[in-house]
Amino acid sequence: MKEWISQRKRIGIWAGAALAALVFVLSSLFPKTAYQVVKYHVVLEEEEQEQDIILTPETTVLFSFSVGEVNVSGVQPCIDWGAESCPSGVLCVDVWQVSADGEQNYVGQGSTPLNAGLRRSYTYVALPHEEMLCGELIIAIRYAPAGGEESYPALVATDRDMGECLTVVNDEPYAGDLLMYYASQQDTYPLLFDAKVVCLLLICVALTMGNTQKKEVR
Repeated sequence: MKEWISQRKRIGIWAGAALAALVFVLSSLFPKTAYQVVKYHVVLEEEEQEQDIILTPETTVLFSFSVGEVNVSGVQPCIDWGAESCPSGVLCVDVWQVSADGEQNYVGQGSTPLNAGLRRSYTYVALPHEEMLCGELIIAIRYAPAGGEESYPALVATDRDMGECLTVVNDEPYAGDLLMYYASQQDTYPLLFDAKVVCLLLICVALTMGNTQKKEVR
């Protein structure tokens, strides 16, 4: 009876090890996707001042910046509409990727309504074809108002030029910078380490039980 119980325990431990190994394999084959948000310019330095760029229907803000080898999935410019009621239009962002020889390749457009719960926020706009959005990028930010709308949101900028970007408002160079985050997606493997440790631990326990049983039989 005692040997039967011990055998069942050992079978259960091996089954648990096999399950942990299966979790390990599946986690390797099917990773989870997580967003990584990068601060481009969100903290004001001493004596740096904020400035608003009103996004009227005739206003387009071009912003050129480099993200290195990261593939960008979206941008978060800072938007403020300075009123209690949220504008009901849509924030639109077109994006170009600049090749090594300086050619500007249009990638596509992302758009989103403003967050009615916040009068001022970093509004996330998802961009298409993330696999193409790395290196030097150019984005064009504009606002498409709803019918009859007369109050427009503002794009929050500063009077400091970081020297790493170029801002142009309606074809005129802008002496300053935008407050903005950008985001990328990364594969994560949250269960990989734990499944590996549990699998190895259970295998060790099963082998130890087997050796103990052999000694008792002798």
